[in-house]
Amino acid sequence: MPRSSAAPRPLAPSTQAPWYPDDLLAEFQTTLAALADLEVRSATDREWLAAWDGPEPIKKKFAAQLEERHQRDREPYVEQLADLHCAMMRIMTLDICSNP
Repeated sequence: MPRSSAAPRPLAPSTQAPWYPDDLLAEFQTTLAALADLEVRSATDREWLAAWDGPEPIKKKFAAQLEERHQRDREPYVEQLADLHCAMMRIMTLDICSNP
């Protein structure tokens, strides 16, 4: 099969208006910002614990507790992102199906 030297064309022009509703974008941004805040807090807590001059068994216990809290706090936001992704896929499917 011959190769083409032409660069692939983008699927949509970069100046095209977004196809998703504004509220969906705002929800994505809010959820991602909350996850970023959690990541920063978790990293800060881990750094503090690493610098703490406490007994190693207690540090390990605290580290496990921090990780458990981090996972528990993240879960609702990860689920929200999954829901938003599904909503985006539904919109894309309807958009594709509704175009003649």
